[in-house]
Amino acid sequence: MLEVKSVYKSYSKTGISFRRGRVPVLDDVSFQINTGEWAALVGESGSGKSTLSRLVLGLEKADSGSLLLEGKDAAVWMKENRGQMSVVFQDYITSANPAFKVKDIIHESWKTAGGNKSIHETVESLMRKVGLPLEIKNRYPHELSGGQLQRVCIARAISTSPRFLVLDEAVSSLDVPVQAQILQLLHQLKAELDLTCLFIAHDLQTVAYLCDQIIFLNDGKIVEQIETKYLANAQSAYAKRLLEAVIRFKV
Repeated sequence: MLEVKSVYKSYSKTGISFRRGRVPVLDDVSFQINTGEWAALVGESGSGKSTLSRLVLGLEKADSGSLLLEGKDAAVWMKENRGQMSVVFQDYITSANPAFKVKDIIHESWKTAGGNKSIHETVESLMRKVGLPLEIKNRYPHELSGGQLQRVCIARAISTSPRFLVLDEAVSSLDVPVQAQILQLLHQLKAELDLTCLFIAHDLQTVAYLCDQIIFLNDGKIVEQIETKYLANAQSAYAKRLLEAVIRFKV
């Protein structure tokens, strides 16, 4: 479904220095996610995860290399398949228009993609799917809990029946009990929907529960890509360090 080939990305230096130059962020990044697979991109802050997310979503362009979706350039694929890529962001507060009611937020992407079913039926069906009570559909974002608002954002993301979903730190800003609830919801959606997913996160324990494979990104480079069921056999020093931290946490 998604193939990232030899991607390089850098940014111009900022600050008071007059020296010209660029700061490398992604260095020869390559990986592949097969159709129907859920893959986690794991890395600490500053590893390049957010930059790679923006490239996959088409918000920025790589300096070199290619991003392909079903064998086509990602930008071309997205134009030809409107609404077939969706995203759930970390900051559920700013990603929901505060002037919109819940029903309008959920309906937003579906309407943009050209949906023609009954608005009322579509919104209520999506709310049930993500475990939201129908009585909140006329409430505003500030009237919801964090967990409820993130469920609204998930409902919006799946409203277009996308084939590719990006979860960009989608649970990291939630309290731990709410994280568990949202992960259970995502696990349910994984079983029910025909989705390929890239789950970007810094918490290995979170994504190991949900994803089929883990891609480790460190200092802008892929240091290891491994199936989750073989995670204990990870070879890179970076992956081993993250695994050791999870084990200590469990103990």
